[in-house]
Amino acid sequence: MRTISASYLEKTILGKKVLIDTNVIIYLTDKVAPYHVLSRRLFEMIENGDVTAVISIVSIGEVMQGPLRSGFDQAAIEVKDYLLNFPNLYCEELTSSILDIIGEDQQISWSKLRTIDSLIIASALKNNVNKIISNNNLNFRVETVVGLTDIDEIPLYRNTGY
Repeated sequence: MRTISASYLEKTILGKKVLIDTNVIIYLTDKVAPYHVLSRRLFEMIENGDVTAVISIVSIGEVMQGPLRSGFDQAAIEVKDYLLNFPNLYCEELTSSILDIIGEDQQISWSKLRTIDSLIIASALKNNVNKIISNNNLNFRVETVVGLTDIDEIPLYRNTGY
């Protein structure tokens, strides 16, 4: 597999509302090669207003765990504050309205999702996103999760057949 190009990412999400999955944020904060370049470009587009983005509060909690487990409590707080205050990025809180979405849309195979992924998908649905940006291809395959809706997953890689 190889990464998608920055121009493909730009063309695909320009003017869209996207949900960003946790792994994409971790690529940026932890500089995970080769994806951190695309994650950085994505966040530049969000900051410039070329894209509107949604993240789940669950994702912020997941991102904070890395620094916390390594004893970097202050870094965890800083990344939380950075994400909560990032321009053109909305953080969906966990509320009963998110829980009400889980299980309601029969086009979604809720039983195939981990609990955390259900909360993230519900955040996407509540906010009417056009695209989900994720590399979580084992648990979060949108073509099997989101049946007939027009939400597309944008993985940061392309399967080259190897």
